[in-house]
Amino acid sequence: MMTQLTTTQLAAVQAALDAEVPQLLAEHRVPGVGIGVRIGDAEIASGYGVTNLEHPLPVTGDTIFQVGSISKTFVGVVAAQLEAEGLLDIDAPVAPLLAGLGALDERITMRHLLTHGSGIDAQYMIGRAHELLAEHADDSIQASITHYAEDELMFVPGSDFSYSGPGFMVAGAVIERITGKAWADVLRERVLLPAGMEQTFTTADEAITHRVAAPHDITEDEPRLARNEGWQLGWQLPGWDVPGGGVLSTPRQLMRYSQYAAETNDALGFTRVLASRQVPGLDVGYAWMIEPKRDRAAFGHDGLTIGYASRFMMIPEDALSYAILSNSVKGKPLVRAVEGVILDALYGVQQASTVPAFDPEQFSELVGLYDCGFYGQVRLRVRDDGRAFEMISLPANRGDGSFTIDPMSSPWLLPVGEGLLSVDPGIDDPDHLVPYVRNAAGAVTALRIGERIARKVL
Repeated sequence: MMTQLTTTQLAAVQAALDAEVPQLLAEHRVPGVGIGVRIGDAEIASGYGVTNLEHPLPVTGDTIFQVGSISKTFVGVVAAQLEAEGLLDIDAPVAPLLAGLGALDERITMRHLLTHGSGIDAQYMIGRAHELLAEHADDSIQASITHYAEDELMFVPGSDFSYSGPGFMVAGAVIERITGKAWADVLRERVLLPAGMEQTFTTADEAITHRVAAPHDITEDEPRLARNEGWQLGWQLPGWDVPGGGVLSTPRQLMRYSQYAAETNDALGFTRVLASRQVPGLDVGYAWMIEPKRDRAAFGHDGLTIGYASRFMMIPEDALSYAILSNSVKGKPLVRAVEGVILDALYGVQQASTVPAFDPEQFSELVGLYDCGFYGQVRLRVRDDGRAFEMISLPANRGDGSFTIDPMSSPWLLPVGEGLLSVDPGIDDPDHLVPYVRNAAGAVTALRIGERIARKVL
């Protein structure tokens, strides 16, 4: 199929990035970002800023970052491979494959795990990680399941959607049991080596001899190195987090991944829709998030770990792929802005859509307190000026020293459609949406914050 984009347009993308990214780094107080863009068989891989504020080196297209939940797409590719080989039935219960690891609900299937439809929550695997990993405890993928296998599920498997990192621990364990190999070895043999991704790793030992971007945060509007601040015991994520977030890669390497994915997807179908994300137009395949980008179907994933924020997307209609890897835990706004630079250079500047006038009385039932579980709570209220909602973050206040992540906050949310609020109305970006949920009687019962269910409690 002929693409609407041409490889010569990469020069325009490069020029736009060179002109705008340095200022965006300064504006968002992010030390560095690596960017890869591919159209057809041509690609660019660039870096801006520095790897480490204390020991700076220039970021390049070959600098290694933690890519976070982009890692989940690799699990989806391997699951599709195993299904095609007749080794995995994604609609069969996985509990029989995990004997000895606890009484996992027998209704859960691989489809549920790959699409965040299992009902597994267990976000305390982050909050209590230091406790669970003390005294050199087993951090293997299979060992993780013993901690939450018997927990009550958030909902009946397959009946809803709520983003679940621990669900990918289970998916990784299933793959290990089917193949008889460790996940890292399966990943290397089945994806990394065939894709030519020799500079993509899962451990610090492998990455240390390469140029690596260090993690950063922002305090009092100033970027700083984030040393030993995550839920993990050091820089490397625990073994059980590797399927869901532990891949280490570069912009150029992810362009190789996009080429491999484009060449194998027709046969494996890992981007076909397996479930809805409970928002019209937003779906999920074999862990690949499916959403519109400039009125085109896009497939990919975001990533977030302590010190890094990233995005990887493919738009097959135009043979376009891009990866944006930043070295700040607060780098998400930068990543979105860089994506905008890329897409504007290729498709033109996106026009803001019309936002209906806000009527507080019409949406008064949304006002209330919502429980985000491990993250704490949020309060949704009408702003004092009456022009929009605001979401106030109420972080969990734990006295046990466990790791916490503040829930989302926003000074401005407006209704943009049935069941939808947006923190940036007028901009067509799923990342800005905060859906709300009604029960059968029509009453508002929850928000979806960061695609996780937050139940209304007051």
